[in-house]
Amino acid sequence: MIKPRDVISISISDEEELILATDCSGGIGNKEGDVVLADPETVGYYCFRVAAMECLAVGARLKAIQLLNFTSDAVWDQYCSGVKKGLSEMNQEGIPITGSTESNIGLNQSALGVTCIGIRSKKRPFPSYTNLAYALVGTPLVGNEVIKQHASIAPLDLFMNCVQHSSIIDVLPVGSKGVLHELSLLLGKPLRREDVTSTQDLDKSSGPSTSFIISYRKAEELDVKDLTNGFFHSLHLQ
Repeated sequence: MIKPRDVISISISDEEELILATDCSGGIGNKEGDVVLADPETVGYYCFRVAAMECLAVGARLKAIQLLNFTSDAVWDQYCSGVKKGLSEMNQEGIPITGSTESNIGLNQSALGVTCIGIRSKKRPFPSYTNLAYALVGTPLVGNEVIKQHASIAPLDLFMNCVQHSSIIDVLPVGSKGVLHELSLLLGKPLRREDVTSTQDLDKSSGPSTSFIISYRKAEELDVKDLTNGFFHSLHLQ
């Protein structure tokens, strides 16, 4: 089991700890100065997506969402709609949303931060597994590709199914540093490009976690492939 990364854990009792995961978005929206044009609901959805996936990937249960809106008061409801869309896809409706908006100073570009707050049990099994295989679920996409190639993005409900599936051991969202970097973290050792064979670009940014890595029991690969359907891409280690 990979150690928690990109999250903070805070003890709150002998049994439980808080888990905090954060993502941010800048220059993406509908302002004239934005680099990538997208409606605020879409921005809120994808920014929430990253933080939520990081939180849930380490075994936490979502309890609250915090938004830091530097864009304007006018987009607050749309940002919230994007978050609620993500929560609905994960069957997590009803999670409270709070936050703040910068309303004193107008910025030329859109900017948003999202923090997901969860609770995790301290007593979790950490069994040792052998004969594991690895795969990438979804396609690494960034910038305008996220809008144009939406069908290649791993859905949030599929992510939830992978987190809960008994054949899957680890689930690790891929961020801006790419698949090879995240796979190195998962294995606990640095990997070179020639160490991994895949049909996907292993160095490319995966933007708002449009893909994620899984480790699974090799003997149950057919079940895993059936679960992940057309989003499955093998990662063969040399």
